[in-house]
Amino acid sequence: MGSTPAKRITSIKDIAQLAGCSIATVSKTLNNTGSISQELREKIFKICKEQNYMPNSGGRNLRRGKSEIVGLLFYPSCAAIFSNVYYAKIMEPLEATMDQRGYDLLLTGFDLADSPDTPPRFMRQGKVDGVILLGGFPRDIVTRLVSYGVPMLHLDSHRDKIKIDNITSDGYNASEQVVEHLVGLGHRRILFIAHNDEATNTDQREAGFLNAVEQHKLPKTLCTSMRDFADRHESYEAIQKRMQSSKPPTAIFCVNDTIALQTIEDLQADGYKVPEDVSVFGFNDDSDSIKSRPTISTVRVDKQNLGKMGAESILHRINNPDAPIQSIRLPVELIHRESVASPKA
Repeated sequence: MGSTPAKRITSIKDIAQLAGCSIATVSKTLNNTGSISQELREKIFKICKEQNYMPNSGGRNLRRGKSEIVGLLFYPSCAAIFSNVYYAKIMEPLEATMDQRGYDLLLTGFDLADSPDTPPRFMRQGKVDGVILLGGFPRDIVTRLVSYGVPMLHLDSHRDKIKIDNITSDGYNASEQVVEHLVGLGHRRILFIAHNDEATNTDQREAGFLNAVEQHKLPKTLCTSMRDFADRHESYEAIQKRMQSSKPPTAIFCVNDTIALQTIEDLQADGYKVPEDVSVFGFNDDSDSIKSRPTISTVRVDKQNLGKMGAESILHRINNPDAPIQSIRLPVELIHRESVASPKA
């Protein structure tokens, strides 16, 4: 005789029996509501996956008035995400956590720069339960998107005085730590380099740098922020002029690792040695920091935690639309590598 086929899992009652909990607990877990422990939540999702159990989302969504989809916007268009190493690393845990909670993440090719006064189609047609704004956005566009009344999160950026949940790394404190480290090595002539984009992360990192210059009583004429540049060529032209001056910088603090890598390559092409002639510090701990020769000292942003917390935050807002606005700043860590040393005597 053939073996008896395994019983097919057809209801949350079966899942509850396997998980050793109540039907209500399974229902709350699948609907992402209520206060369920992380351990039990993961156990229930694991059982559902092992048993190939698929809840009837169509009927449930009609009853709940939800789509179980969260839209994601990137400025000016989501297409730019795929060429950005930093945000690709945030997307992985963001999407994985959404999937664990039973939600899909929907990217759109909508170009906000071309259509600043028109909401994306998934917002106009009510296809999403919430929206994540990933990275820097102009203030007027954030204000307009928030006005549509859809649950929203600004991830890895924020705009002051706009009522929207936001999560960023603590760039201000990180920059203070970088300057303190450089001063401890003996540096007194430090440049801060960034491009002229409208970005909260850049603003915070610059503000932390300038405050640290003040606190350590460094010469302000020799420790300046330079961010009026559209591209690599313009920024290095400015660095060249400072390097050729009578009191050249002994350290350059770049707003991200990509600019740090480019700066090192351009300095080396001009015959300068890093860190013997000038130290270079980056930010983000991207793959660029390891590719460089020398490897780049940098600030590590926990991109895994940033993505995971982003997913948790938007789902909390969807299920608790009247909750107080949350502003979260994640701590960072300085990573010391080969591109920084004490200045020449």
